[in-house]
Amino acid sequence: MARSKNKSIAIVLQIVLGLVLMAILGLISGLLTGDPAFLKWLNAQPWYSPWNAVWATIVVVVLMIAVAIWQYVDSKNSNDQPVTQEDLDVATRKILEGFYNSAVKEGRIPEQALKDKEAEISRLTQELQKLQQQLAARSSESSEAELSKLLAAGDLDAALSLKSQQVQARSEVLDKLPSDLYELGVIHELRFEWPQALDAYRQAWVLSKNPHHGFQYAYIALKLNHFNEAILVYEALLHIYTDLPDRAKTLNNLANLYSNTQRMRKAEEAYAEELAIYRKLAKANSGVYLPYVAIALNNLAILYSNTQRMKEAEQAYDEALFIYRDLAKTNPDSYLLFVALTLNNLGLLYRATQRMKEAEQAYGEALEIQRKLAQANPNAYLPDVARTLNNLAILYYTTLRMKEAEQAYGEALAIRRNFAEANPDTYLPYVADTLSDIGVLYRDTQRLIEAEEAYGEALEIRRKLAQANSDAYLPDVAGSLNNLGLLYSDTQRMKEAEQAYSEAHAAYRKLAEANPEAYLPDLAMSLNNLGLLYRDTQRFKQAKQAYDEALEIRRKLAETNPNAYLPDVATTLNNLANLYYSTGKTQEAETHASEAERILDPLWRPNPELHGNNIAKILLMRALISEADKKPAEACALARRAIAAAYVLAVKQSIQELIDRLCPKP
Repeated sequence: MARSKNKSIAIVLQIVLGLVLMAILGLISGLLTGDPAFLKWLNAQPWYSPWNAVWATIVVVVLMIAVAIWQYVDSKNSNDQPVTQEDLDVATRKILEGFYNSAVKEGRIPEQALKDKEAEISRLTQELQKLQQQLAARSSESSEAELSKLLAAGDLDAALSLKSQQVQARSEVLDKLPSDLYELGVIHELRFEWPQALDAYRQAWVLSKNPHHGFQYAYIALKLNHFNEAILVYEALLHIYTDLPDRAKTLNNLANLYSNTQRMRKAEEAYAEELAIYRKLAKANSGVYLPYVAIALNNLAILYSNTQRMKEAEQAYDEALFIYRDLAKTNPDSYLLFVALTLNNLGLLYRATQRMKEAEQAYGEALEIQRKLAQANPNAYLPDVARTLNNLAILYYTTLRMKEAEQAYGEALAIRRNFAEANPDTYLPYVADTLSDIGVLYRDTQRLIEAEEAYGEALEIRRKLAQANSDAYLPDVAGSLNNLGLLYSDTQRMKEAEQAYSEAHAAYRKLAEANPEAYLPDLAMSLNNLGLLYRDTQRFKQAKQAYDEALEIRRKLAETNPNAYLPDVATTLNNLANLYYSTGKTQEAETHASEAERILDPLWRPNPELHGNNIAKILLMRALISEADKKPAEACALARRAIAAAYVLAVKQSIQELIDRLCPKP
């Protein structure tokens, strides 16, 4: 771009100097012809003298020669030197976007990349630049220079062919083969061929045990959900790395993997060690490492929240928020976004613990920050506005402010639809998310036609996405089917409800077979829903079978993560108690309901806001069983305990009806 500007300047100078030279030559021609009128006019000019004319001619000619030399040198440099970094970045991104779009159509992009296209292309742009630097250091070898030219031209097909030939030719040259395999992996990555990249990185790591090769191998394994493979490599890297930043980065990725595979204790240990490293580094260099302290705290807070340790989660979020607020004072452009994201996370925590006023304040401040950021850069920040609006709408819905909830959902949906028109691969999944949420609102406000339309559109979007990438979007398809099943059940369309539940259940079973750590909880949920449907349609044997399998799955999950899954165990036990109660088996019903209470009570007492509604439902179930066993005083006492524990109005109302029926009027 700079050379193009130089060329334009040179052309203008040549034209101007040419015109000046033509004027001087015209003057000399007039002198030579001896025209009296012209000579009289010329001698009358104060600037004219024969020597001035000579010097002017010499200066113009010299300047024209200088401009010509400048053009020649600049042209030569343009041919010999590489393009500017700006030109390279633009060209590289165009190349990668082309391969990305092809990969999307063929369903080769994992879910993470679909939801973060720009970050992925930026990362790969940097990888290509690193590869070009490595090749430049070996430019004396003709094949390496040729590979560099192919990459610069965007001919990744030819680059892949040449690199594959190099790998094959050097298969016996063990000192060069690992680097060749690694570079082959990079080229496959640039083509969005992640399985092939994984294989190349794996071979490079096995041969070299080079930590750089290993980190990239583990990173791609993680992206492809090869969790156990990635874990083994990251654990090996921890034995190699001595540099603290490298260890911290590896611990972070390893902790994420442990969390994804339900190894919560190991995840907590890894996050805690990462946090300790960044705290130590921040003492020496707070400007560089204090943001990483905040990130590590945020990760720990999410883990604490997922394992129902809400007080610890809140403390971690609060410290992270304090750091981000402090950083934003001096660098708002970089850190206000993180202030908003942490406030959003705190809002989720407050809502989960029934602290609705605090949740609304956190969401409100986050939304205010994001709206201001979006005014300056709507493409970057309006998606964040939509996310917070969606969360705020859920809060309004939970607190029965249905009009405000619908308005917030409507604005979030409009933003997401607008972005999806320009970039459907990235934003259509979020459109479907908001449609699913607003469908819940319509269902609960008895706007059942609108609910079915919203659920139906969400399902249609997700089915289309799943056609291109089943692994990424089949869980969302199952979620939409589950929502439709609930709606059909509410409207007594039991055959349609069963079809929707059964398809969702089949999807979750397929997903759980391939990735049990991630999808067994969803499989148990689908079994629980089928059990409810079978009970409501008087198919008690099938209901019991579905509940029993759900209970078995949830008991196993609770062995490794009790805080997260024991509440689900208690819920399934209570559903079984309800089933036995419906068939007149009050002794079996009381056995299951009492176990449910024993399991949930130790979790409820320190977190009454979180578990209050569930413990209330269990106590209500026990009260109904006592009423059936003709123990009105016991039933009344259980019902009073239930209403004291409940938070949601609908639950309180159902309990109050029982109290009015059983308990003596004062």
